[in-house]
Amino acid sequence: MNAWRGPRGHRIVVLFSEASRAAYAREAAERNQTYRFDSAFGEERTWLKGEYAYLAPNAAGLLLARCNLKHDLVEEASLEESVLADCRALLIPNAAHLADTTIARITQWLSRTQGRLIVSGKTNLPPALLGLHSIESVQAEGYTGWQWLEGSPFSGPAWEPLYVSGYAGHRVQRVAPSPGSRVLADLMAFAGDLSNAETVVSRRIGPGIVTTDRTVFIANQVFELIGGMMQAHLNVEPVRHWANPTHWGDTLLFFIRRLLRDVGLADLWSTRLRAFGTYDGVLSFRHDVHGMRDYTMLDYQLQNLIPGSYDIEDPGFSTNITEPMAKDWVARTTRNNFIEPALHNDSSIGDPPTAIHGTGLFTHLINAEKSLGFTVCTCGRHAGGHMHPETLDAMDYLYANHESVLGMCTFCYYHMIEYGVRDPNAMVEGAIGGKELTYITDLRRTIATPGIWYPFHPVVTTDAEWRPLRGWDRTHEYDAAYELVETIFGGHSARQRGVEDVLENGVYSFQYHPELARDPSVNDGKGSLDYVRYCINLAERSNYWIATQRDLYQRMADYEDLVVLTSEDGMSVTVRNPSARRIAGMVLEQKRPFASVWQDEDELVHVAAGGFVTLPPLAPGAEVSLKFSDRDQDEPLLRQPSNKGIVVLDARRIAAEGETRITVSVCRAQPLCVEGVDPLGAYRVQVDDEPARYFAPRIVRTIQAQLSNSKTRKDAEKATLRTKLEGITTFLDLMIQGDENDFVERTIRITRLPAERAEKARVAMLAATPKKTGRVTPTIESVPAED
Repeated sequence: MNAWRGPRGHRIVVLFSEASRAAYAREAAERNQTYRFDSAFGEERTWLKGEYAYLAPNAAGLLLARCNLKHDLVEEASLEESVLADCRALLIPNAAHLADTTIARITQWLSRTQGRLIVSGKTNLPPALLGLHSIESVQAEGYTGWQWLEGSPFSGPAWEPLYVSGYAGHRVQRVAPSPGSRVLADLMAFAGDLSNAETVVSRRIGPGIVTTDRTVFIANQVFELIGGMMQAHLNVEPVRHWANPTHWGDTLLFFIRRLLRDVGLADLWSTRLRAFGTYDGVLSFRHDVHGMRDYTMLDYQLQNLIPGSYDIEDPGFSTNITEPMAKDWVARTTRNNFIEPALHNDSSIGDPPTAIHGTGLFTHLINAEKSLGFTVCTCGRHAGGHMHPETLDAMDYLYANHESVLGMCTFCYYHMIEYGVRDPNAMVEGAIGGKELTYITDLRRTIATPGIWYPFHPVVTTDAEWRPLRGWDRTHEYDAAYELVETIFGGHSARQRGVEDVLENGVYSFQYHPELARDPSVNDGKGSLDYVRYCINLAERSNYWIATQRDLYQRMADYEDLVVLTSEDGMSVTVRNPSARRIAGMVLEQKRPFASVWQDEDELVHVAAGGFVTLPPLAPGAEVSLKFSDRDQDEPLLRQPSNKGIVVLDARRIAAEGETRITVSVCRAQPLCVEGVDPLGAYRVQVDDEPARYFAPRIVRTIQAQLSNSKTRKDAEKATLRTKLEGITTFLDLMIQGDENDFVERTIRITRLPAERAEKARVAMLAATPKKTGRVTPTIESVPAED
């Protein structure tokens, strides 16, 4: 397993059982469920098919990461008592061959602590430990799923009557619950027409989800289904359109999330490192450049400071783009560091396609770098060519031999050659067609096959090893019109509105073709630029971070690498950076009440939305400890969240120096609102080494506050400078100048002037303020500081 996986001190553990993996490999060989092929590494690999791949632990980790719950993937041999001592939740997906000592240790842990145990699929844990009277492993003939029962969170007209949650033929557990246990859903077997819940023939197998006050047991291999479909290990075409096709995978994760919260783990959401800061999700553009010189889309994004990745084809390999075209696109996408030039890696040329197996992907990428003249950090696949498992093997070789590549965008629709099988009835048309395939993705509603909107690590799973790849991958949608954008951003799992049904932290990838920006064949003659603009506007309205694929994957890696240790009461947090790189811009969310947060003697003063605290940058190997306190402070405070133009990297009050110091990453001129200031005071502000200036706070009242009856207003009796009064903002109005093309770091130093100097400074500022400022709201001009 990867070096960053293993016991790191987190209070949630996903158990990986090497004994179970090895047993599944032996069983796969006995049942002829393996596939041998020549690896890119020059050796033969034996891939494990179907449920024997043991992809469930990867899916369990994906759910926890999606919920921003820091966790450790721990191999069974490392599950010592010291690891379990502070463990709040232990997830054991599909581990049927745990050692007796492991079972004894888990039993003891559950009896001695208030930990929670979540088990799914195959298991050899004692039934009584799981709230069961008996358990029997049986072979399912087809797909399996859940029928939520009355009284469960997901029964009633807002939800589908049946949900597919287990793959065809995967073993299930036939169980009998113990007295006192609660059955939330029945386990159903499906046959016949699998179009949807109304057409299928269903049969009850037994209880499907059984809970106690400390345990959750899921009788089918739901995590194995999710882990398999994420990386095209399982062909889910027969069922992915069953219901909610754009988010059908997210819906399964949402169900399990609710089970975790209801079993007594909801407080784990109270203090979290947030992968995307104050944002509720992510929009990441990857536009596919085929050569045509229409820069309308790019120009719009540049003008409006909207990041995006532009995937450019290699003219030395592709049949769509010429060298002059590629040169022009590279020139235009390398001028701004919020635009990423990336590789549009080919998956169509050759039979089988050259660049999706063996060393072909690596060779394709390094040749493209030479041809295009930039270092490739991410790729976005051209066409749907995919070979399973050869493409995963090719990715493995690429990541092992090219450190700059952070990830790809691969798992959406497929022109699939699976295990070398060719079907003459499966053939795609057009310029990229003419090949016999195993199956072709049905594109009638969405190309986002897994229905899971979050990056993940694909896993190499052979008879010899189980290993997540270093790089990231994900699904995406392309050339989406207004309605599809709304559906994907909405993220709804229920079929009726008005219930909680959205899985948090969605990462939505949209790909548009620049050549269609003004193409009259699209959008009733208007082209696709309006789709892009609508997508951007809705993302900003939905509070989504808009990021390049490069920046997204780097943020994912930063979040994953950090170790976050939280005290029992959630009021003390230590964050450690074990990586060899600087990590900045991370945010800690605190839902528990607090008045201030401290790093040693410094108060951290970027507290957005009441509870999102920016962590200071962490050097390689560094750690920072934060303490949340009920001590009120009367000093400058930043409530303004980071946004597309300015990102707060560090903000602290250094009491020993009487200074508030703020470090930001900024592009172009951006406003910064510093609150917690004395409305009658004056402040010295210096940006980097520029000449310092004096500022007087502005006091801005909303129209409602101005027009309301001030005599009946009831503001806080003991108002401090930080007290937030409804309709009134008192703040330093700063304009921070960045570079016109790139984000650059700038440091702002703010000190409050003593009373005598403040009075003189205010006189000078008032004298410099014209009688007519052009503002409805009052303002006082800043003046050079008299240092």
